[in-house]
Order: sequence, then C-alpha cells, then structure tokens
Amino acid sequence: MTRSQNHALKAALDLLRIPSQVRLMRSAPLPPGVLLLLRLAAAESDAECEAEELTPRGSSANRDAAIFFIEQVLLSSNSDAYRVLGLDATATVSELRRHMAYLLKWLHPDLSRDPHKARLAQRVLVAWNEVKAAKRLDGAPKNGAHESLRKPANGGYRSRAMVKRQSAAERQGESRALRSRLARGLRRRVRPL
Repeated sequence: MTRSQNHALKAALDLLRIPSQVRLMRSAPLPPGVLLLLRLAAAESDAECEAEELTPRGSSANRDAAIFFIEQVLLSSNSDAYRVLGLDATATVSELRRHMAYLLKWLHPDLSRDPHKARLAQRVLVAWNEVKAAKRLDGAPKNGAHESLRKPANGGYRSRAMVKRQSAAERQGESRALRSRLARGLRRRVRPL
C-alpha cells in the first residue's frame, strides 16, 4: 500500500483507458510498484484488497488494467529480459525470481489452455534463463572464464549420451573426409579420352 505501488497501478489504469499511449509506455522507464500488477494478474486476493484501497475502481477493473499493462509493456516483443520480468538490471536474483513466479502463476499452460498465454510464458522463461545466466556470470572471477563454464559440473566426466553424440559427430566428420579424399583420388585417376 505504498505510494510507489500507486504509480504502477495508476499507469496501468491510464493505459487501459488510453491504449494509444502503449508506444510511449514501452519506451519509458517502468513505474515503481510493478510487483502489485503482477500479483493482481496472478489473482492474489491480498493484492486485490491493496489495489481497492489505492483506487476507487473494482477488483476486476484493476486486474484487467494490470493484465493489459503486463501484456503490452512488459511482454512486448522488443522488451529486454529484465523488462519482461518487470525489473531493471539492478534487481537482485530473489526479486527477479519473485516476479517470474507471479508471471508464471498467471501464464502457466497447465492453468490455461490459451496458446497466447503459453507463448508469453515461454517468453518469461527465456527471459528468466537469460537473466539468471547473466547474474551467474556477474559473480565470475575477473581473471578468466567463469568456473562453471570451464569445468563440467560432473567432475570432468562426460555422460554416455554426450559421448554418443560426440562420437556420432566424429564418425560423420570422418566419413565426410573419407568421401572427399575418394572423390579427389577418382578425379585424378580418371582422365577424359
């Protein structure tokens, strides 16, 4: 119920009332309090009560505005990974995880069979994986590559599937090399009459 939550909810209500402002909102920085919008979209009852205290509108109007804002501003095709999750690069991993959890609670394909929501959920997961990888690399030693990228997690041993894939690729490469050597040899030996 802070004043900053009121900014995000007011922006969402204004955007629902004047949808022509979507382009402007996509390029503007996110208003503080996006977490309330995510909680409203996820149909959290506490969030609905908080939103009703902040605005005179009903809970369905607040939820519709939150969903419209999230779909049009956060999940637009040109949003970066942090914006998809409703935060910026200064956010902690726990904040990012919390935002991702609320988005998936609303978009999860098991809860709704809507293919549009499934695509949006996929976009959220891709953004989460990008951000998680970036945050992991931020903690990497500065003198070289990140430790987890240099050494396999299983102590240096490759799995059987990995060995099979690699050996199949090696065999395919060897057979290509053999075919090209044979073709070159045949071209040298066969001379036109």
